[in-house]
Amino acid sequence: MPTEAQSIDQLAEAVKLLPAHFRQNFEKAEAQLREAYGRSPGVPALVGLWLSCGTGSRIRTEFERAVLDIKRRSLTPNDQGEYDEDCL
Repeated sequence: MPTEAQSIDQLAEAVKLLPAHFRQNFEKAEAQLREAYGRSPGVPALVGLWLSCGTGSRIRTEFERAVLDIKRRSLTPNDQGEYDEDCL
């Protein structure tokens, strides 16, 4: 099992392979963190954090929005990924 440092190193290598438009939001977040707090964990760690926060329902929702080309995000599913009366 890789250590945390090895995992970050692997992510750093993977991040280098991403097209620039995929890295931009992470680079922007890193710059904002450095400005606000004087430091940041770095782009690879931010990518790892983002990946670890993605739930199955959230990933599915983003996929469905992309496929259906939905621009408005007025309805948001609950934590189980289902739409209910609370969405309205």
